Amino acid sequence: MTAEVKAEHAGPEGAVLVLHLVHPPANALTAAVRAALMAALASAPPARGVVIAAEGRQFAAAASIDLPPGDAELHPTLAELCAALDAAPVPVVAALRGIALGPGAELALAAHGRVAAADLRFSLPEVVLGLPPSSGATQRLPRLVGATEALDILLRAPRLSAEQALAIGLVDQVVEGDPLPAAVELALALGGPRPASLRTEGLSDVPGFAAAVAQARAEARRSPLPAPARIVDCVEAALYLPFANGLALEAVSHDDLSQGPEARGLIAAARSERRAAVLPEPVQRAQGRVVSHLGLSGAGPVQAALALMALGQGLRVSWTDADPARMAAALSWLTARMEDEVRAGRMTALQRDADRARLAVVPGAQALSGAGLVVHGAADAGFAALLRAMPQVPQLVAGGAEGAMGLVLAPNGRVAELALPETARPDQIATAVAMLRLLGAAPVLTGRMPLIGRRMAGAGKAALTRLAESGVPRRVMAAAMERFGDALPELPDTAASLREMSPDEVTKRWLAALANEGLRLLDARVARRPADIDYLMVQGHGFPRRRGGPMFQAADRGPMVLRVDMRRWAEEDDFWAPHPLMDRLFAHGRRLSDLDAG
Repeated sequence: MTAEVKAEHAGPEGAVLVLHLVHPPANALTAAVRAALMAALASAPPARGVVIAAEGRQFAAAASIDLPPGDAELHPTLAELCAALDAAPVPVVAALRGIALGPGAELALAAHGRVAAADLRFSLPEVVLGLPPSSGATQRLPRLVGATEALDILLRAPRLSAEQALAIGLVDQVVEGDPLPAAVELALALGGPRPASLRTEGLSDVPGFAAAVAQARAEARRSPLPAPARIVDCVEAALYLPFANGLALEAVSHDDLSQGPEARGLIAAARSERRAAVLPEPVQRAQGRVVSHLGLSGAGPVQAALALMALGQGLRVSWTDADPARMAAALSWLTARMEDEVRAGRMTALQRDADRARLAVVPGAQALSGAGLVVHGAADAGFAALLRAMPQVPQLVAGGAEGAMGLVLAPNGRVAELALPETARPDQIATAVAMLRLLGAAPVLTGRMPLIGRRMAGAGKAALTRLAESGVPRRVMAAAMERFGDALPELPDTAASLREMSPDEVTKRWLAALANEGLRLLDARVARRPADIDYLMVQGHGFPRRRGGPMFQAADRGPMVLRVDMRRWAEEDDFWAPHPLMDRLFAHGRRLSDLDAG
């Protein structure tokens, strides 16, 4: 649908101009929406107040990285729009509902008043991208709520509820249902402009403000990222500098950090996360089933982890294994984990008992016939029999098997590979995806076999082993990995003569081996996109988030540079020979990121 701003008048004699953002589904503040809003403000007939509202369930739920490339720099920028609200000759009130995120939250802060529906969630997540806000939040927020609350919102990026926002003075009123009528009333009641740029409530306690800044600055020094310290500087400027100078400092900080490696890596990681969550259209259209009963065949580590996760989400679990000793060991592990949770205070004894009561140990695979999804330890006779008996129910094989839907959990359990044979049905894929998301193991769809994480981790360890065998000291490799943000894995002992190599070259060779393995996986259609590999490695295998992912690192260097390095290294060891896909990209003038399309 075309983005637009719809205008109407409300209140006595139509005294309040109401501007509705209309850009479903998230009301992203694109250049077109910003221009329409600016034009509506400039061309509106005289009014006693303005209310900015939004159609749909969200005020503005799109983050800055959700905008099209280059959109944020187009005029009017969000900063220019917020400045126009600041300068409005009549009160401007934001009617907030659903999510006000990033640019939407900044727009709301630039209004002169805010009325929130009870379902509001307010967040400024730019720090997660290695950046300060770009449109005045570091200056308006502390003027409204003080340094302590402003720094917490800007540095931790929590999603504030409506009641939390009211308690700290961020919103003026919380209402049940539609906030628009109350926003119209507030616009009339204010009697005149009240921009955040002129507010001083949050600046009144100068010693408290300075103490909060000092504490935040000390904590920011421990961060490997530059953004927290720059955000603290900007908030401090709100106390000591004129508003316009504080805005200039924020803008310079944002522009400076946006070109830095940390922000580029974090933005790449966030985009990979979004791409990995996008399902193929047939799966999006399919009607997956809601799983309330999980079946587990085999007592391997994957089944044990899934049992714990499923019980924690209130699912029934039926579990079987032909080996009583193995089943007993798995149940002992499960019980120990539950007791750990009780001792840590993350679970009550009552919750533990309720979870345990939903677990049934059953005599064989046929006893799993009532489950909505079954995970098998192997594609054995029990798997084949249940597949015939329950053709509508997704049957997953832990570790994967040719011709079957396969499942592998990442080491931290937060992400999973869901491998799909060509015969996989969209409705069964949708059911499996929904179940994994419910369990907190975000699924990444892969082709044929779920082995991306194992292969990538293996390639990285193999590269470091090769370097150790060639005589590179472990202390050099450990320093290189630590500087990058990772850790040196356990390597076999070697007796090679010492070889000089800089930590920088160690890092480059390790990353090149990861990229090369990623190319193999892409060429074999095991991985769908480079972004999927990056998401798996960042979310599940400990690759530093601020580095974006191994495929982003390769794209950032460029296939030409990477290819030259690897060909030179291959002269001493074929291990470093670039995969032919790299040559094909180079020959056709394509970038690695082009493989993310579709």
